[in-house]
Amino acid sequence: MKRILIGMLCLGSVINAFAWGHEGHRLVALVAESRLTSEARQQVHLLLGRDSIADIASFADDYRQDHASTGPWHYVDIPHTKPTYDRDRDCPAATASKSGAGTSSGPWRDCVVDRIPFFAAQLKNPTLSAKDRAFALMMLVHLVGDIHQPMHAIGDARGGNQIRVVFFGSEQCGERQKCNLHNIWDDGLIEHRSLSEKKYASLLESEIVQHNWDKVAQENPVVWANQSHQLAIDAWVPDRAGISKDYYNAEIAVVDRQLALAGIRLARMLNAILVAPQPSSAERTMP
Repeated sequence: MKRILIGMLCLGSVINAFAWGHEGHRLVALVAESRLTSEARQQVHLLLGRDSIADIASFADDYRQDHASTGPWHYVDIPHTKPTYDRDRDCPAATASKSGAGTSSGPWRDCVVDRIPFFAAQLKNPTLSAKDRAFALMMLVHLVGDIHQPMHAIGDARGGNQIRVVFFGSEQCGERQKCNLHNIWDDGLIEHRSLSEKKYASLLESEIVQHNWDKVAQENPVVWANQSHQLAIDAWVPDRAGISKDYYNAEIAVVDRQLALAGIRLARMLNAILVAPQPSSAERTMP
């Protein structure tokens, strides 16, 4: 049944400009995988079977295709003119969903800042079925990546989707899509490195050591959103701006740091949640 679940959920790799793109989410998961404890690895295997967290890192975007109500889970619309996140202003009340994500009467709202702790609690809940906990794990892996993409923490121009740009002389990003500020952050800057996944992951590991990013505080999704929001403000450009070497050289360092921090923070979260099951009181009293 577990394998059937995963097969049904992972309906192929549908690549869309939602956040980081397929490759960026895999890089986040690869950084996290290298930091999982043995207990966390075992729990991931029990939930996902042969799939790794990198394999399912883009699941939430695939799922979104047929479940449009989950779209707001991926971002938080903090206004450009505001310095920090305000839950009442920026995170709308939840809508009813068949995914078990709660209703408008529940405590959780529909933005990435609220959905990360929601799915963390779902994953940690031992009374839920393996199917529900696997779903929570797949969502959590993706959404921790999303919140570290700066354009997912700014509400103006639909997170930069309406800011048209000329990327290294081209207005076209892909066969069917015009370049915009959001999609160059999802894919364009990463792709311009022209590195294989293995080499990019190795580069991130080297930068983590070089900059001591493993020692950055874990904090919480509110802090992560505020950090991403400020990075989005710093990276903002006017409509029809040209994105060339100077912008790339300045912002690719931000991309690397955000990918790395997302992976580090995801690993810490999973290690804290996916611990070895505790024996029941009856088992503890047995001779």
